[in-house]
Amino acid sequence: MLLGVLAVCAGGCSDAKINTVVVNLFEPKRTPEQQLVVAFAAEDADTRRAALAKVAESKKYDREWAVKGYVTVALLDSDPQARCVALRGLARTGAPEATDTALKLLNHREQPPGTLRPPEAVVRWDAALALARLSAEAQVPEERRDEVRATLIKTLRLDDDRHVRGAAAQGLRHYSAAETVRALVDGLGDVDFAVVHECEESLVFLTGTTHSCDALAWSEWVAANEGALFARAGEIPESRRLPYNNRLEKAGYDMKQFMQWLVPARKE
Repeated sequence: MLLGVLAVCAGGCSDAKINTVVVNLFEPKRTPEQQLVVAFAAEDADTRRAALAKVAESKKYDREWAVKGYVTVALLDSDPQARCVALRGLARTGAPEATDTALKLLNHREQPPGTLRPPEAVVRWDAALALARLSAEAQVPEERRDEVRATLIKTLRLDDDRHVRGAAAQGLRHYSAAETVRALVDGLGDVDFAVVHECEESLVFLTGTTHSCDALAWSEWVAANEGALFARAGEIPESRRLPYNNRLEKAGYDMKQFMQWLVPARKE
């Protein structure tokens, strides 16, 4: 170990880098349980966040004590990035507490005073992404699905951050309901194209058709297919199908495209 430190010093590293190496070499390795204590007790936000990340990356990431720690940090920590790490750890566990915590953050104005710190935009973004992931992996408790769908619709319509609205649109693709489709069609009128794109992607996922982000065309389609909105769910629209079916065909397609670029066809 001493040789390693000397090698770093000889390499001309800064004092800060040398200190980091020394700490990594000589500081006793903490258990996940000890890392969680650091995540609660450290005054420095970077230290708290790094400790919590180590809990989330450990083999004990889904233990009951870890889940409770994520919930506490996500709801109450003063550092937005630490709260995001906690939400990602929660989503990975798939525990019911993950759904509950994300819902509380997205509906923070309706929570009792003192139960959580008002979430910054980046925290709401991770809360919406958590619900999207949990929905995709069928980890939202059945009795909470209606509440999750309603919350995602409200978030898509009302949140003032484009990333949060986009994540909400992404999550809605897992809720086959006429209200969901109407909300996504309304979302095609969003001022930010990234949100519009997510709405179109979710509409395609739900219905198996596409109208290339044209809100009027989608409205007309919904009116004409009111009773069969999801009849083609899971299908890939013709305009979106790839010109190949496997890796071998893709390689041949790429080669053909390359040769056409290399040797353009003659003009008649």
